[in-house]
Amino acid sequence: MTIRFNMLGGFTVSAGGQTVNLIDALGKQTAAFLALLCLSHDSIVTKERLIEVFWGDSKNPLNAMKFTVHRLRKCLEELPIEGAAGWVLTQKGGYSFHCGPMVLDVEQLEHFSAEIVSPQQAQQLSELYQGALLEGLEVDEFYSRREHAWQVYLTQVQRAAQSLGEQGFSEEAEQLLLKALRFDPYQDQLNYLYLKLLLDEKKYAMAIKHYEKISSSFYSEFGMEFQGKSQSLIYFVSAGDDDREITPREYLENLAAVRGNSAFYCERAVFQKLVQNKMLEAKRSKQTIVLVMISLKITDPAVSHEECGNVLDQIIRSNLRANDIVTRFGRTQFGLLLNLSRREDIHLIQERLSRRLYRKFSPSSCRLVYHFEVLGENPEKE
Repeated sequence: MTIRFNMLGGFTVSAGGQTVNLIDALGKQTAAFLALLCLSHDSIVTKERLIEVFWGDSKNPLNAMKFTVHRLRKCLEELPIEGAAGWVLTQKGGYSFHCGPMVLDVEQLEHFSAEIVSPQQAQQLSELYQGALLEGLEVDEFYSRREHAWQVYLTQVQRAAQSLGEQGFSEEAEQLLLKALRFDPYQDQLNYLYLKLLLDEKKYAMAIKHYEKISSSFYSEFGMEFQGKSQSLIYFVSAGDDDREITPREYLENLAAVRGNSAFYCERAVFQKLVQNKMLEAKRSKQTIVLVMISLKITDPAVSHEECGNVLDQIIRSNLRANDIVTRFGRTQFGLLLNLSRREDIHLIQERLSRRLYRKFSPSSCRLVYHFEVLGENPEKE
């Protein structure tokens, strides 16, 4: 009999037509203990490792561990699944988990692969991910594993959606992306792929409605404009009749009507050209032009570099002026090109960006490091 353990969205076990919620049946700490053994199935988890994870601050960690193992085995005996009482084995120096033939959903997610994804495979992927890894069990050990599982799922969904779209299965691709967006409605790449699918199908109204919905929700939650690759697609839709000739006056009038109160974002190659241009301009002008490099240093392993970097991305774009220029060098580094009336204003900008970020993430979990150079002068650091 094959036993199935589902860890994506909770922690359950299924066999012989029975499904048991292990968090409810065992309690959170005991379920977390079992989950760690299960993730390391058929290998030994040392007592030292278990103490580090669960009882690092305990005065009597060995006694606490023995009590947990005793309680776990008693609870397993009561499960309506044959052989559950023998899942946890005592080994020299630690414990191991063994239940015979088993399926673990998080391992299925890791191994999900196909060059060309069929609608049936996409449905399987959609059904596989039901939420965060071991949701409800807040143990430090699980945070990095949780983020890894999410990133694997994102990669699989994006690849599957692109494959489906190329084969003409647009509806299936849209449904797959919408399911993923339920877990993170502001994920830029997912929104970009979803909007692109809609635009390719000429569903312009649906695309605009979707973007306006997430943009409004994002502004309500974070107090800033939702931007990224998705926004560029919506601007493309709004352009409308590109073939119509336009006079310079009409162009300027239309430009004045466009909301442009946030910084201009560009790719790195364009940013490089603009910096070169500003360097020449700085030699001829008295205006203060500053090149700023912002690095995000993550000090808490529970904090996702991707999530923190994306939040900082939105903060930077929404809190600078329309004539400021921004690019992103990586997940955690950004470049800014600022036109300032006074050199001292750079400190005000630093303070504003840091204050916004620390509303979302504690200063103990991440910090911002600024390096800047006034073009035409000697480098400075901050």
